[in-house]
Amino acid sequence: MARHALGEDEKEARRNLILAAALELFLDDTRRLPPVALIAAKAGLAKGTLYLYFDSKEQIFTSLLSREWDDLFSVVTNSFAPAAGGAAAQAATFIGDFVTFLEGRPYFLRLDALGYALLEANLPLEQLRPFKRTFSDALIRAGSVVDAALALPAGRGIDLLVRSYALTRGLWQIADYPDHLRRDQDLSGHPIAQLEFGREIGMALGEYWRGALPNAE
Repeated sequence: MARHALGEDEKEARRNLILAAALELFLDDTRRLPPVALIAAKAGLAKGTLYLYFDSKEQIFTSLLSREWDDLFSVVTNSFAPAAGGAAAQAATFIGDFVTFLEGRPYFLRLDALGYALLEANLPLEQLRPFKRTFSDALIRAGSVVDAALALPAGRGIDLLVRSYALTRGLWQIADYPDHLRRDQDLSGHPIAQLEFGREIGMALGEYWRGALPNAE
């Protein structure tokens, strides 16, 4: 019989074990969330033990999504850290780092999309509220970093980041062409099937930031 984890370090290790198991299962099929029983089995835990740490699969994947967003906001703040070069160079650094992040974690946008479709719809408000508050606070901090780096009016950095995110989500949804259609002889030549997301989002963001920062060097 599994004993309860009592120490804080042990509890955190157990939580991370559950999150790692959930992510591994999600990578097997990123179009749906695996059930709690399967996550528990993957983590080597009893289902009841898992419920000591998370109330539902929605809470598990919200925690995963929150961790991913933390990493992405770190990309933003690191990209706009004080460095040589004007606004255009700093924006280019951010875009390159952002594309690298997305290509290194191809599941991120799928998980984020499920966040809207499934997680927020099924998560109790008392659990959803802190996630939203934490996200909002992190966005404000990241926007302030962009403002300071590019000498922008207060709040402009948030606008740039939110619109970049919207552009990314929209292009990803278009480019998310099912593999079986890409392989189909009659459909593989469709213009959408030819899109390479990483290349396209890099170009689209570059064009957007150049237009949004007309005085960039």
